[in-house]
Amino acid sequence: MRWVLIALLVGCNAPERIASNAGDIRTLAESSRSRFVGHDDPAGVAEQTDIIEKAAAISVDATLVDPRSPAWQGTLELALWAALAIAACVILWQTGLGAMLRGVFGWIPQRQRSAAKLLREAVDNPNQIREAAAAVRTADPLINAAWKG
Repeated sequence: MRWVLIALLVGCNAPERIASNAGDIRTLAESSRSRFVGHDDPAGVAEQTDIIEKAAAISVDATLVDPRSPAWQGTLELALWAALAIAACVILWQTGLGAMLRGVFGWIPQRQRSAAKLLREAVDNPNQIREAAAAVRTADPLINAAWKG
């Protein structure tokens, strides 16, 4: 998972990185130029001045760079969102909230509807208790396992 985060961070804003690096180069060149001035080296001063000017030009040109993200980054983000949605659904279902949401939206499977119908009939007619118990066991494997255990 760590490589996914690194891959997303690699697609950061290129113009900002370019301008930041140019600023760092300029700071280092200014420091170096002051040392050349202290040693009375005009060639070194001229070279550092040239580096400072080029770093300034790079900072200006960085504003003209079109920041584009890599083509694979959009696909990777989409895959991550899909994985997150699937994980959320699995968590909802496994915690029991999925069954509650099914009831809220009115989606009840046909096997459970028929089991509920038989239970209603068993309340009215005690002779149908066996059929109701069999239907409930058939509709829910966990109840069936608990019944046998």
